[in-house]
Amino acid sequence: MRIKKFTAGSVKEATEQMKQELGPEAIVLHSRRLTGAAVLKSFGRDQFEITGAVDDVTEPAPVSTYSRRDVRRTFEAAMTAAAPPMPALPAAELPEPEQEAAPAPPRRRASSSLAEVSDMVQLKADMEEMKQTMQQLTHQLRHKHFGDLPEALKEVYLALLQQDIEEKYAVSITNTVMKKLPPQQQRSRTAVEQLVVQTIAGGVTMGAAPAANRKRKVVVLVGPTGVGKTTTIAKLAAVEKLANGRSVGLISCDTYRIGAIEQLKTFAVIADIPMQVVYRAADIPGALKKFQKHDIVFIDTVGRGQKAKKELQELRKMVDAAKADEVHLVLSAQTNMATLSAITDSFSIMSPTHLIFSKMDEAAIFGPLYNIAQKTRIPVSFFTTGQAVPDDISVSDGMTFARMVYQGTYAHA
Repeated sequence: MRIKKFTAGSVKEATEQMKQELGPEAIVLHSRRLTGAAVLKSFGRDQFEITGAVDDVTEPAPVSTYSRRDVRRTFEAAMTAAAPPMPALPAAELPEPEQEAAPAPPRRRASSSLAEVSDMVQLKADMEEMKQTMQQLTHQLRHKHFGDLPEALKEVYLALLQQDIEEKYAVSITNTVMKKLPPQQQRSRTAVEQLVVQTIAGGVTMGAAPAANRKRKVVVLVGPTGVGKTTTIAKLAAVEKLANGRSVGLISCDTYRIGAIEQLKTFAVIADIPMQVVYRAADIPGALKKFQKHDIVFIDTVGRGQKAKKELQELRKMVDAAKADEVHLVLSAQTNMATLSAITDSFSIMSPTHLIFSKMDEAAIFGPLYNIAQKTRIPVSFFTTGQAVPDDISVSDGMTFARMVYQGTYAHA
């Protein structure tokens, strides 16, 4: 038996090379993809390597039992289970497999086991080639808005999509950059990326609101369970007292979660901040009256799921009773876009004035936060970046946020 390796841009091309050199009776023993390091950035094609062999036994080879219909069915099943979702295409737009000419009658016979292995390898190769074609169609669909863009703009646009920035926002950002940069600079990746970051930063309102003109300001934090509202309240209270020198009061409405009140009480004792606990909306005005001489009062509320409509209505009564100057909706940076959208829709009944992005240090990607800031148009007030009180909190900053969104990496504000 003679064995040799062949490399080409597709398994089909490599197989043709094998047939030409080893003869039509040669079979494929093994195939693998040789992936380049910059396939997405260059939009190039992978290379494929096959290992071919030819047997010296002379008898007619059996005809393969795998039909094109079998290949398509197996491919569709594999794609459904493992391939990433892509826009649906009309049937007419899907590439039909080329009809191959019938091979010449073989002069020798390979062993039945080798023939079966060859059939399975060829089946896998056909599936891989069809999958690659569909991925190329996906890239074309993603770039349908722009036509022949300079490569730097195409790469940046694709990078925005990879950070889970919604397509409409990625298109808007890329269009803005294309309009602002002269043609010669559109080919510079550095120039394009700098303007992309500036565009992202300029698209979101950042920064905490200035202090209220009246003597006392009331700030309420709301949000789903597990986003870190109580820890954030402690950080804000500590910053206001220790860094800004204001007199601070605390009110806790979170009487449902075990340990929530004790957690805030422990902090209040350590920080020497007075605290009140309320159980009903009707108790809030009385608690606030005790803090009428304080500069700022923070109110911690119970976490509620976005689907708990009855509980959300009860929480709204608490917020309304507080007559708050600011209502900050706390969102975890780990949350996916669909859930973020559902949360902001449900908590809109609280009329939030600000967003707080918590757990920024634990997130793998930040595009969804940009999407939700764009969707709601609510200013972002603070980032929280860990458990330490009061260190792991910062006033939101547009350029810091934009770099995290585009690069997909966490950076201290």
